[in-house]
Amino acid sequence: MRNEIPMSLRRAIAQMDVEDVNVAAFCRDHSVSRDRFYAIRRRYRTEGDAGLVPRSRAPHTVANRTSALVEDLIVTWRKHLADEGLDAGAETIKWHLTASGIDSPAVSTIWRILTRRGFIDPDPSKAPHKTWKRFTADFVNEMWQIDATHTQLADGTDIDVVNIVDDHSRTCTGSRAVDGPTTGSDAWDAFVDAVDTYGLPASLLSDNGPPFTSNLFTSNLAALGINTTNSRPFHPQTCGKVERFHQTLKKWLAARDIPATVTQLQQLLDTFVDIYNNQRPHRGIGRRIPTDVFNTSTKIGPDTYSTLDETTVHHNTVDRSGRVEIPGPASITIGAAYTAQTATTIRTGNHAHVFINHQLIRELVIDPTRRSQPLYQRPGRPT
Repeated sequence: MRNEIPMSLRRAIAQMDVEDVNVAAFCRDHSVSRDRFYAIRRRYRTEGDAGLVPRSRAPHTVANRTSALVEDLIVTWRKHLADEGLDAGAETIKWHLTASGIDSPAVSTIWRILTRRGFIDPDPSKAPHKTWKRFTADFVNEMWQIDATHTQLADGTDIDVVNIVDDHSRTCTGSRAVDGPTTGSDAWDAFVDAVDTYGLPASLLSDNGPPFTSNLFTSNLAALGINTTNSRPFHPQTCGKVERFHQTLKKWLAARDIPATVTQLQQLLDTFVDIYNNQRPHRGIGRRIPTDVFNTSTKIGPDTYSTLDETTVHHNTVDRSGRVEIPGPASITIGAAYTAQTATTIRTGNHAHVFINHQLIRELVIDPTRRSQPLYQRPGRPT
């Protein structure tokens, strides 16, 4: 770095008569190069005193500087994502720029631009103080995490939301609003809704909350061959993926008008799940879209069934003969005592489980060679 020439010396150089001075000796004595000596004189002749003021050594143009247009796009994405209640960090903005066909600058450059524009406060105290040991299931549907969180309606009514997340792909397989505190029946309904779209998981991880340790919920899962695991008390990190989902969901809800009814809340939940699964890059899976990971990764299910078996859920009214008709076709007899009641049938391959009022009524292996699936295999009265 060259030394700065004092203003007094600059003025002396500008105003001296070089015919009376040994320029080489003068420059040597004052540690000034001859090029700078004559440059100062030229500037003084053309600009006067203004030519004596030191000039910035920075280049007039920076070859790799981010264009103003791209900087404005970065700011636009930052504002848009923040207003939507979504992650608006530098990595997410880079993903959206790239997805839009923009030659995005590096994440560090985006961070500096946002800092310079006043959107980021570079406070070192905000950095995490501890890195938790992570674990991730090896396969899709190997493990789901389930938990309930709390929110309110516009009139202050407390509402629970049951959320379910696939541990491997981070796909939200279910988000169901519950009118009041969550019960085992509510947890089961949310689980069945998730199974209807994503199939059966091999295992389910939850905390020790009453809905998830209730006999109704755990016995139904056991009947389906699903292993259950509970985190130890006061250790939410075990269920960290669904806990983190709660935060992301609540941040998104906070950016919107508070719903007045459970139905309106459920509509918001459905909209968010679509964004989360299909439009939002997830940092925990390398900025990929959860649904893409779910659809392209190896899937497994309960050990009872083949990993290739498809799971379907059917809701039917029991007919006057005590039978449930499901596609296949199969007519499953469960008894006339249940006539006119709504049955939920979960079928995986040829294995079927029929539930009424959240209780398991019949478990069977469907005989694919016949349509009728009677309660008893021998004709006549049961013995």
